[in-house]
Amino acid sequence: MNNETKAADTLKWMAWTATIVGALLFVFNVSDFRSENFPLMVSIGFLIAGMNIFLLSTVFRLMNIRKQEV
Repeated sequence: MNNETKAADTLKWMAWTATIVGALLFVFNVSDFRSENFPLMVSIGFLIAGMNIFLLSTVFRLMNIRKQEV
């Protein structure tokens, strides 16, 4: 397993962690839905960050495949 694959796998696990943390925070704080609810805003940030990290993981994996083809 090369470094690019390890980086992609690490990013995938970080993305899952951020998404799960965001979902848990969201479930516990959604009842008070307003902009002053800091934990709710943090949970939405974690959910968005998790999706962005998933995207980076996919990009790393695709770059690795492309490098192996060339």
